[in-house]
Amino acid sequence: MSDREKQVLALRTTYLAGIFSLIVGLVMLLNYRQLVTTDPLESDVLKTMVERLKEDASNDQLKTEIRNLDLMARNAYFTSQWQIRTGAFLLMGGIIIMVIGLRVYYSLKARISLPNSAETSLDIELLISRKWILYSLAFIFGLGLVASFLSIDHLSATYGITETASEQDAIPVQQIIPRDEVGSAVAETIAQVEISASTAEEPTIAETPVSVDGDKLTVESPVEVQKTVKAKETSVTDLYNNFPAFRGAFGLGIAHQKNTPVSWNGASGENIIWKVKIPLQGYNSPVIWDKQVFVTGANSTAQSIYSYDLATGNLIWEHQVSGIERTSNKAIKPTEDTGFAAPTVATDGQHVYAIFATGDLVCVTMQGQRIWVKNMGIPDNHYGHSSSLLLWKNQLFIQFDTNVAGKVLALDALTGTQIWETPRTSKISWASPILANVEGRYQLVLASSPEVAAYDIETGSELWKVNCMSGEVGPSPGFYNGLVYAANEYAKLIAIRPGNPPETVWENNEYLPEVASPVAIDGLLFIATSYGVAACFDAANGDLLWEYEANQGFYASPIIADDKVYFLDMDGIMHIFGVDKTMNLMGTPKLGEPSASTPAFAPGKILIRGYDHLYCIGN
Repeated sequence: MSDREKQVLALRTTYLAGIFSLIVGLVMLLNYRQLVTTDPLESDVLKTMVERLKEDASNDQLKTEIRNLDLMARNAYFTSQWQIRTGAFLLMGGIIIMVIGLRVYYSLKARISLPNSAETSLDIELLISRKWILYSLAFIFGLGLVASFLSIDHLSATYGITETASEQDAIPVQQIIPRDEVGSAVAETIAQVEISASTAEEPTIAETPVSVDGDKLTVESPVEVQKTVKAKETSVTDLYNNFPAFRGAFGLGIAHQKNTPVSWNGASGENIIWKVKIPLQGYNSPVIWDKQVFVTGANSTAQSIYSYDLATGNLIWEHQVSGIERTSNKAIKPTEDTGFAAPTVATDGQHVYAIFATGDLVCVTMQGQRIWVKNMGIPDNHYGHSSSLLLWKNQLFIQFDTNVAGKVLALDALTGTQIWETPRTSKISWASPILANVEGRYQLVLASSPEVAAYDIETGSELWKVNCMSGEVGPSPGFYNGLVYAANEYAKLIAIRPGNPPETVWENNEYLPEVASPVAIDGLLFIATSYGVAACFDAANGDLLWEYEANQGFYASPIIADDKVYFLDMDGIMHIFGVDKTMNLMGTPKLGEPSASTPAFAPGKILIRGYDHLYCIGN
């Protein structure tokens, strides 16, 4: 191809790119006009259906029709958002091609001499193109940008789009909330019908893909889902009446349930109410709220949250945690004794929160519908991430200490929005946070190497710290009667009185745990070691009161319930003692399979997760 032919081609390409950009800009303006004139949430049909639902609150068919209309509205939003995004890219591409075409044209013109017959024609074209290109270039670009911004603003006004993300978030947390009167009326009407008035919860109507296989309900991972507008604030009594997180209320290792069993046999079925096999493996502990039991499981290709019926053991639903964009495709290789699902979930009776070794964090409803997801970044952890979640006052607390850096953060539990984040100078840790009520105010207490530290739950500011830990810290802290207890193998057992400055009350290094966390009550402190010793100390001065040696070590943390302390060893044998200054062994019932998970408690029941099965035990 000659230089003249290239010049003509460049000029024609510039024309075509300009026309294309103009068309794209006009389409985007038409898209905006359609958004302005058509509001799917102000549909007369939807208003009529809402009024009918108020009159006939038990009409399930009508609810389904309303949900379908709401789903259509949300689909319209996604379609419009895709059109806007695609149009913006096309417009930018057209303008870039115009600029390149002009550059090529002038470059070729500068180095060739065209024949007179063609030169006159090209000069005329150039005069026309210069004026058109120079003036229309800015016009088209501005036209497209105005159309984009107007469309996005109108989408936000109509659908209530909220996108928030911290600087380190892999993806934004996104929710969709109808904010007009019709959307609010729909939400309120459905809430009155399907949710008890005490929850004060107002979800938007959303349709989540589900599949049914026998009694099993699988909740798929939708692209976008409902978001709760407001939620009831969980009380201390609510937490005490349930078992809402790792080691129970506030993570302190104390169950408030009564009539807890002391005798069972997993092999013979004695006092085994039910036993179910969990599809995916995990070392996390059961969590109980009302009539539901929650655990998670994961491997290198799948992650799931499971909800079981407390009475029957039937699987109510499974939520598959997938489709989450991550910052890295780095392979995750946790060790076998940590795995992909070591952290325990947390719940407030309205939502369930789970995190995995991948850094994937998800919030779902009590029915298994996804609310929000985000990836925290793949934890740089040579064993695998195991720090469990903690929830209080609609704040989700996360201890995220890795080989690269440490941090603790609080998220808005309803939206996933970051409230605060505090960097930590500590080394990697596998411990979980606790909440300590110090003089009427809760402090978030964390253990790691080399420090035990406390943080203000409202601001994340550090309140105090004591450099007293070393090694790879796995045990979480304990708290009782104004003292924080921390321990780790190759370090020490220490009692700290919070304050500014904090006070070290006593230290002891006779028996130290590697994984199991300390627990204290009634002036007694209990420790379980990985080499098989269970020990009781005077919580006030650290004196050893009694010791007991099992045939196997302890990974599960001891739990105090109903004036008894439960130590579960790795063979699945429970060593039950009275809460007393003298050793009172009340029983050693056997689960029938190994276990490394801390038990959970319901009235008259114990939930224990073995390596393969979940057991419900009761008298």
